Amino acid sequence: MNRTNVFDYTKWFLENNLDTPRNTFKGNMKLQKLLFFAQLISLAKNNKLLFDDQFCAFENGMVMENVRLKYKNNLDELLNYRRNKLTDEEVEILELTKNIYGSENADTLSNMTHQFEYWKKYLQISNNELDFKDKNKSIVPNEELEKELDNIRDVLDAYNIMNSEEFKSMEELDY
Repeated sequence: MNRTNVFDYTKWFLENNLDTPRNTFKGNMKLQKLLFFAQLISLAKNNKLLFDDQFCAFENGMVMENVRLKYKNNLDELLNYRRNKLTDEEVEILELTKNIYGSENADTLSNMTHQFEYWKKYLQISNNELDFKDKNKSIVPNEELEKELDNIRDVLDAYNIMNSEEFKSMEELDY
């Protein structure tokens, strides 16, 4: 199956002003984490990757290196990128990501990515005694992402409960 390009999802997050503050290190970092959580939500909800690109384990969490560099070095190119049309399923994943994680700041999202064992593992593998980072060794194979989806499933379950009609009707009860 031919998946949409990671830059199509990046552009969607940019169109929704989720890289705040824009054109900053923190804006780029937030964008990275939203891409990461979108990938996990897609795996947890639909049992498939949203995109094929692999994340790297960096000090501030999981990073999509090709997007990070494009954002850092040529944000205008990303902002002017003509994205492909997304499927309803893809938009649903992005909307869930936005609704669950979009209001968090970059540091909070970064800390959330530190809970994953594969982040710890590949960050450690990529560092050496000379304080030099080998980016090639920081690449986290996509199969690793499938190993720790319970937390994401719990978050999705809680989100669904909080947004259910039954829960909303309970909020209207007058005690």
